[in-house]
Amino acid sequence: MALVISDRVKETTTTTGTGTYNLGGAVTGFETFTANLSNSDTTYYACTDNTDFEVGIGTFTASGTTLARTTILASSNSNNAVSWSSGTRTIFCTLPASKTVFLDASGNATIGGTVTATGSFIIGSADMNEADLEKLDGITNGTIAASKAVVVDANKDVSSFRNLTASGAITAGSFVIGSADINENDLEAIDGITAGTVAASKAAIVDTNKDITGFRNVTLTGELDAATLDISGNADIDGTLEADAITVNGTALNTVIAGVTVTNATNAAHVSVADNENANEENLITFIEDASATGNVGLESDGDFSYNPSTGTVSATIFKGNIDAVDGDFDGTLEADAITLNGTAITATATLDTGISNNNVPKFTTGVADDDFLRVAGTAIEGRSASEVLSDIGGQASLTFGISNTNAVKIDSASVADDEYARFTANGLESRSNSEVLSDIGGVSAADASNDATALAIALG
Repeated sequence: MALVISDRVKETTTTTGTGTYNLGGAVTGFETFTANLSNSDTTYYACTDNTDFEVGIGTFTASGTTLARTTILASSNSNNAVSWSSGTRTIFCTLPASKTVFLDASGNATIGGTVTATGSFIIGSADMNEADLEKLDGITNGTIAASKAVVVDANKDVSSFRNLTASGAITAGSFVIGSADINENDLEAIDGITAGTVAASKAAIVDTNKDITGFRNVTLTGELDAATLDISGNADIDGTLEADAITVNGTALNTVIAGVTVTNATNAAHVSVADNENANEENLITFIEDASATGNVGLESDGDFSYNPSTGTVSATIFKGNIDAVDGDFDGTLEADAITLNGTAITATATLDTGISNNNVPKFTTGVADDDFLRVAGTAIEGRSASEVLSDIGGQASLTFGISNTNAVKIDSASVADDEYARFTANGLESRSNSEVLSDIGGVSAADASNDATALAIALG
């Protein structure tokens, strides 16, 4: 079915009333509707007897050659269908004024419906064809769709770009990649980096030899693994320093400290201090605190003294004097006149008090099991299972609902109201109104019974 407008189509009709027009043949010099329209086509028509008129959209039927009044656009009957009396009228194809597109005095055209074009729209120098308009059709602001134009949302945001290539500069507040939010300060730390050197407020990149020079102070919380470590400033190492060879100002360390030998027996680095005195005296271990200090700082050994850096242990027969160390591992016996722990003197072996008093250590009775609850029992703590706790506190386990013996009863109704009756169900109790109870037991109300009795008395005379 199509809307068809043809020139010089005019026929006569003798149809009366407001029904479908019967077409009576072409007027001399004109063509019929049949010659120009196919079955079920629509067309604009006008019908007039030169006094009354009717303009509308008609649907053509080839069988019987009729034209139905589908839509009335204008008429002499207040724009309603004209009820024709007997007589002959003319009916013809036309172009109604309300369906005409025209330019106003300013050269503008107004179209209230849809504009369909098989070619393109030319606006100024822009030639918009179907492919161009498809890129605009169905856009969702702020999102990306294949073969569609991009329109930002109300916040000027667009999401879901995959690959973005720019031949010029990109200016942005920040770049968010995954969970990384890179702002101007972050990019400034990368801009102008010279590989292999260190600059203030800049990131560091190794050069082609994987080297970097110019670091001042570096703090490591983990391990440093390097073939060569060259430190021009001061090094403060709280952990263990392991090396095949150590030099001080270009001189091997084992020649700097008299009486110290470094060996690698059985693949375990070992440092030992030789006897600095004669055979009848104690071995002395001398530590120098600064350039002006001399003498023993308080560590001496009666027997051999050795330190194994692989395990971090110190071995000696007996230590006497003061020992001040960050870490110590003693496999033998430690004898001292006084021992302090974090500045507090330890004068005797501590004995812990057990029981339930303040600051005491709790003592458990036998039989405490995993997932037990704890209960104070005299001066100790005993374990209690879940069932025992229920018995202790007089509690009850989870309830079983239903109408069996010892079960709990629950309300089996969502609309329980005041003054209602209760009736057993398979799951509990449901509520029943007065009228529902009467229906359940097959009874009638007193008023109904009275009415029935009165009616029966009247019937019996």
